[in-house]
Amino acid sequence: MRSWKKVLLTAACGAMAATTLAACGGGSGSGAGDDATFTMWLYNSVDSSYYTDYAENPVVQYTTQNMTWGDENKKVSFEFWVPAAGSEKDNWQTMIGSGDYADVLSGMIAGAPKNMLENGIAMDLTDYVKKYMPNYLAFLDAHPDVKANAVDEIDGEEHYIGIRAANESRPFYFTGYEYRRDWIVKYGTNPTTGEAFTGGYTDPDDLDSWEDDVVFPSGGSDPIYISDWEWMFEIFEKAYTDLGIEDAYCTSMYYPGFTWAGGLCSCFGGGVPVWYEDPDGKVQFGGNSDQMRAYLECLNTWYSKGWLDPDFYQRTGDAHYAIDDTTVRQGKVGMWLGVQGELGGRLDIGDDLTKGICVYGCAYPINDIYGDESCQNVIPDCISTPGCTGNVYYVSTAAEGKDIGALLSYFDYFYSEEGALMTTFGLNADQIAEGGTDFYANYGLEDGTYSIGDDGRYKRSSILVNDSGDLKSACNSSKLPGVTLIASADEGYNPTYEHSLQTWIQYENTGFFQGTAVTNNMPSEAAKETDGIRTKVLDYMTLNAPEYIRGKKDPFNDEDWEVWCKTLEKYNYQKVSDVFQPYCDQYSIN
Repeated sequence: MRSWKKVLLTAACGAMAATTLAACGGGSGSGAGDDATFTMWLYNSVDSSYYTDYAENPVVQYTTQNMTWGDENKKVSFEFWVPAAGSEKDNWQTMIGSGDYADVLSGMIAGAPKNMLENGIAMDLTDYVKKYMPNYLAFLDAHPDVKANAVDEIDGEEHYIGIRAANESRPFYFTGYEYRRDWIVKYGTNPTTGEAFTGGYTDPDDLDSWEDDVVFPSGGSDPIYISDWEWMFEIFEKAYTDLGIEDAYCTSMYYPGFTWAGGLCSCFGGGVPVWYEDPDGKVQFGGNSDQMRAYLECLNTWYSKGWLDPDFYQRTGDAHYAIDDTTVRQGKVGMWLGVQGELGGRLDIGDDLTKGICVYGCAYPINDIYGDESCQNVIPDCISTPGCTGNVYYVSTAAEGKDIGALLSYFDYFYSEEGALMTTFGLNADQIAEGGTDFYANYGLEDGTYSIGDDGRYKRSSILVNDSGDLKSACNSSKLPGVTLIASADEGYNPTYEHSLQTWIQYENTGFFQGTAVTNNMPSEAAKETDGIRTKVLDYMTLNAPEYIRGKKDPFNDEDWEVWCKTLEKYNYQKVSDVFQPYCDQYSIN
């Protein structure tokens, strides 16, 4: 982190000769010139119980009220357009179809940058980026993996169409599978000796002080195999019987029955259920593989035994990392795909089902039961672990004529170290005292959201470390472009908590290329060749995978499986692989 800071400061100083201080990151006080107001479309909801409008975000309030930007020292303000949960795709398509774009577009589901430019939706920001974003350019130069996705080549020259959010380099992920460790202790027995497990919190005030003597059938203290998971499911059933929970289930599932980036599918050796790059650099389609069949056979078995959420296919409005969040927080679910704020004892709300709860993270399991040998004992690959590259943000053609320099100067601030701290944590004590927002004072954070430790790392406030809700995300500006500090952050995690987080990054993402330079650099002609096929394939899989899981169709039956395969073949998925291949050759992620 220290080297990055030096790079950024050097870049900013070098730009001052050509631009004002405000253009390099912002000045303070009331500025000259008219304010610059922009509309901004965010892909997903505010994700906060603390405010309903992202304009109320405390970092947004502080930086728009106390600081000025661009050549004319303008204040920048935003009107946020946020679709209702579950309506994001429809809302986006309606907006794009109408031509009534927001000035700034979160590109979560947008097309590739070149296509956005060619279709007259996004502006080419190259000249603005070079003049007003020295911090952003310095970060890209220091992080070639981010730059590969942030820069588009047009006629042999580098262009900046979108602005890429980014993560400081360090393996980390905020979501993964979690399970009720306390139920394993209370209702399970040692698979070798048959003795009851023992364990509990060594310090009632420490949410991460849990210790136990749990041993899984595979021999270790953590679940490794599918068989370990199924052993846990049987224990969860005992818990449901004892506690009288009738609407419980052992594990959750995303509504299509699979995720594009792999998830549980990768545990069967098939990479991802759509298109991916194999270790040899070849584009493959995993949707009709033996490994995909083994995956569906596994989920079909879980569903038939009542282990899988019986209503998973109806939860179309849920985020894939917070499926059926209400039931989870009621303490009725044994295992789920959740977030780090649920680990340890953070879901304890003092009622009968959550009192004394202990949540552990676990890695994706290795399949040792389903399918043939090619599907078993294969290390999960293509798990969606994070890289440095984050979401892309476009400035639309609707913003033409507005002060784009002020806007990009504002965004550039969040690529400086000071701004990145706001993206990651929120405001410090001095900034809070300066005014502009009373949000932090309302929640006991007058001393700021972080401090600097003796080792020079940034330490998050204990209030936020121990929060079980969304206060942490409500405090920062993670929905804006910027850098999230990971390596430089000391989250104050104790070993038990850190262990759970590390299980989520046990295996690497080796094959999922969509949303990377591979697809971002495809010209519109190539994209048009594939879009129709991809839509038909994904629509079919989304509609029918739940049917195979629920037993409406039988993945164990050769005739039923042949229907699945022949239908996908009819849509000509191979054409997509052929079109993708030269771009994977050029921008391989392996």
